[in-house]
Amino acid sequence: MADPVKLFLEKINSSGWIEQVSFKEIFSGISGAAFVKYVDYPLLYGDSVADIEVVNVGGKISLNFNQDQDSVSRIPLSYIFPFVNKDPLRRAPGMFFLGATSENQFIVPDYTVSKKHAVFTKKRSGYYLKDLQSEFGSYINGVSFGNKETLLSDGDHLAFGRYQFIFLNPKTFYEHVWGGSKKKPLTFKEESGSQAGLDLKQNLNESSLYIAECIANKKFDDVESKLLSILSFIPFFNSFSVYEKKQIVSFHKKLIMARPQETIVREKEESNNFFIILKGKVDIIKGGSQTPLNSLGPGNSFGEVAFLMGTPRSANVVAQEATIMFTIDRDFYENIGIEIREKIKDQIIRQISANIIRQNHEIKEFNKDNLLPEAKLPRKREKHIDLAEKRMQKMAIAKFVDENPVFSKLTKYHKVSLTVLLETLESYDAGEVIIKENSLHNGIYFIVEGSVYITVSKNDVILAELSSGDLFGEISTFGKKTTSANVIAKDKVKIVRISADDLSVMSVEIREKLKDIILEQLVKRQTIQNASILHFMDSPVL
Repeated sequence: MADPVKLFLEKINSSGWIEQVSFKEIFSGISGAAFVKYVDYPLLYGDSVADIEVVNVGGKISLNFNQDQDSVSRIPLSYIFPFVNKDPLRRAPGMFFLGATSENQFIVPDYTVSKKHAVFTKKRSGYYLKDLQSEFGSYINGVSFGNKETLLSDGDHLAFGRYQFIFLNPKTFYEHVWGGSKKKPLTFKEESGSQAGLDLKQNLNESSLYIAECIANKKFDDVESKLLSILSFIPFFNSFSVYEKKQIVSFHKKLIMARPQETIVREKEESNNFFIILKGKVDIIKGGSQTPLNSLGPGNSFGEVAFLMGTPRSANVVAQEATIMFTIDRDFYENIGIEIREKIKDQIIRQISANIIRQNHEIKEFNKDNLLPEAKLPRKREKHIDLAEKRMQKMAIAKFVDENPVFSKLTKYHKVSLTVLLETLESYDAGEVIIKENSLHNGIYFIVEGSVYITVSKNDVILAELSSGDLFGEISTFGKKTTSANVIAKDKVKIVRISADDLSVMSVEIREKLKDIILEQLVKRQTIQNASILHFMDSPVL
């Protein structure tokens, strides 16, 4: 009989991964006891690639997972298993490193995984995980433990960057693949997880109950410390410093609570506030429709569009369950300070972008027969621009910023300052790919001339058309996510890009006004796509 370990090492690809089919062929017929001898290291069962956003927390970059993602929007990895490096001798006894490069035993070559990201250590009491000061951190059941060494349990969900895995001991893994009396289900349950995770969740629940009692009794003794505890769990506030969070919770009388099935916001009402969900869930319902446009949970906000734009409410919001919310009104918004206000806008931009991505999935199904009319062309390389052409481009950019209505809220001084930052016009011919789906881009692109198609998938299903004055690329710039769609020139197109570096060197006043412009554009796109979805949903099936 061939040595299974030798076959196993031959089948592992250069990234340390092996397909489940190959794995089962190699170890078929081997007993559980023999398997544990052959495989004496922890196993990571491939679960999914998560939809993530990157945020800056006190100067440290970290990842947030999109809470709205589901089995459709997540990319499954359950058909493959990451294993140790082909050379098992290249490790310290009992230690297994995970990272993006080949010197690790677990290799996850991805931009969200550090070169040396984390280490598993085998001890008498079990396997421990320690983060190695990675850029994006390591998570156990959705909770970050910094660089503290933490004991793992079978079935724990681990996240490194945007990759999520289920942790298994060799014996448990064998029982899962081939069956056994002690086989454990690999589906995540809220009550499962490490004791530290349970303690944190219990702390959250106790704080939420206390705040609910405070709201009901209109007595807010010691509420600020409890509210700070809740804010530490809410992704919306991850980029806020402790001092900024304390400023926010000082407005604790802005807390409200809704009962199950209570209407929080009514369509067409005038708006003077918006809401951030701290605990509970709500449905967004348009008009007389019975089908929610979206369901939101802790960390999501709603009502911000009407609040910021000064327009009536665009939909009803109904509590699914008892829901605690922090409400931000005009008084709070204007007195909280420009730094906090700017961070609030950043979060709103990310959330609206996430909504648009979700809408894109629905529109793709409705629009599956509306395909790009011509084949895509490859992106062309940038050509050399001489001084005279650069001067002409600068004049065209200045004219665009000065005359296009999208910049009407900028003062003359702001327009001149913005023009100084913008260097180059990029030109594309009809059919050329400007941005490719699932790529990273650093920049907000304004269309100066022409129009573009927004498409998804290999068949290029058309989601939308954008024209002069419209923008794209905000998702990668503000969330540092990979792009969710292709952008393809419909005709001769000229665009100008505002990079993240450009944003960082702008004055706070110009940057805040530019974010208002971005918000207006996103709101317009979201409103159009909502109308399209409702039209398709209400249309009779032929």
